[in-house]
Amino acid sequence: MTDRTVRTPANVTYPDRSHGSALRTFAMGTPFRTPDRRRFGPLGSSWRTPGRSEVLKRIDNQRIRTSTPRSRYTSKTAEEVLTEHTEVEQHNIKELVGKVWHVFNLTPLYNFKENKSDLQHYSRTLSSHIAAECKRGVFVDTSEPGDATVALFSGLDVAADDHKAVLIEIRGKARNKNEDKVISQAVLFSTDLEYNPLKAEIKEEFTYFACMLIRGPESVSQTLQNWIEVQFDCKVVKQTFTSHELAFMAAMFTGFSEVHKPLELVYKVPKEIEGLSHIDYSTNASDCVRLWNKIRGTDSEIFTTEEANKFITGLESHFFEIYSIKLNAMQLLTIGTSIAFVGQDGRLKVHAKSPENVLKVCRHLTDVSVDRLTVC
Repeated sequence: MTDRTVRTPANVTYPDRSHGSALRTFAMGTPFRTPDRRRFGPLGSSWRTPGRSEVLKRIDNQRIRTSTPRSRYTSKTAEEVLTEHTEVEQHNIKELVGKVWHVFNLTPLYNFKENKSDLQHYSRTLSSHIAAECKRGVFVDTSEPGDATVALFSGLDVAADDHKAVLIEIRGKARNKNEDKVISQAVLFSTDLEYNPLKAEIKEEFTYFACMLIRGPESVSQTLQNWIEVQFDCKVVKQTFTSHELAFMAAMFTGFSEVHKPLELVYKVPKEIEGLSHIDYSTNASDCVRLWNKIRGTDSEIFTTEEANKFITGLESHFFEIYSIKLNAMQLLTIGTSIAFVGQDGRLKVHAKSPENVLKVCRHLTDVSVDRLTVC
């Protein structure tokens, strides 16, 4: 993605918010910047929110519900959460599987409304924006985008602070083809949000979606990002993953309950070595699970960096014994597991068959995004 300038219409004004950030301020931005450990247990499990269990008990006792519930209580087990999913929600969860997405982080959206009339207004506004970009010749080398729709997307909200996800679809025609189809999609979500970073007094003005997944032509994706930034006075930032974060996911995903396939790791070879750009390392699924069980040895609801390092070190040491090549001196580019494919550049393709595991992937992306959120 190239850097871009966000164009705010001259006739659009926003309330003065110079009194401070919309985010709850702590010494390190948020109180939960702990990338050395992540939630591994069932959906709704928590290990880093003080007094959370008492809060949940109070919520359950009060039986707080809205006319159109946007979330399920985090005190419920994963099985209880999943059995409450309607057929539509199950379908929505499966919609994320088998597609190549690009992951983005979002700052809180200002004045986002979820009423039907407001969503229809967003659809018309985005469609008009796309039409204007078409006249400027932005999409000369790609599909011809047309009408856009903005709608709620249920199924990814499982915690008390989760806002119902939003699905944006842009229809159009591929070059030299008459068939009208969806050419670009975006999903804005927070799944199992353990900590809402918004200050209590401005929650009516702002809506926090931790992540956005986008698929489709880059020029269409760029146009959509620009529209979101201008429409909701927010910032869209492309998510990238470090070698450490990829290794962490490779190890953690191995422990998810799924029919496993070989673990695929791709390392970047230093430029000084000619004739070889990368190394593909595939490890048998049963060997990975055996290594995982040896390292894990506990039913803890957290997964730590120490465990991830032991897992990856075991694989890289085995490779060194055979080929005398130190993979730990190279950059990890992509990982491929039975749960998901993830690239350093933010590419994501979910393979998980279990709805619970799809939601766990979304939860992990949510946790990473919250930890990266900057208080300004």
